[in-house]
Amino acid sequence: MRPSGKRQVAGQATTARATSASTSPEVVETRSNPFTAIADYLRGVISEMRKVIWPTGREMVTYSLVVLVFLILMTALVAGVDYVTGLGVRWVFGV
Repeated sequence: MRPSGKRQVAGQATTARATSASTSPEVVETRSNPFTAIADYLRGVISEMRKVIWPTGREMVTYSLVVLVFLILMTALVAGVDYVTGLGVRWVFGV
C-alpha cells in the first residue's frame, strides 16, 4: 500500500488548519517497562515509515546525478579559489 500524496488544487487552501478540523498529533502514554516502551517506539517508527513516499528508481538516479554534478562544481570552485590564493600568497611573500 503506497500513499498517493496530496496535490494542490487551484483556489483551495493547502494548510492542514484550513482543510481539516483541528486535529492534534497522536499522544502515546509512556510506559514504565523499558521493553514495552522500545516496542511502542519501533511500532511508531514502522507506522511512520509506511507514510513515506519513496522516490522511484528514475528519480533516485536523477537526484544522485544532480548531487554529483553539484559536488564536482563545488570541488572545482574550492580548488580554484585555493590555487588563486596560493598564487597571491607567493606573489606577496616572494616564495
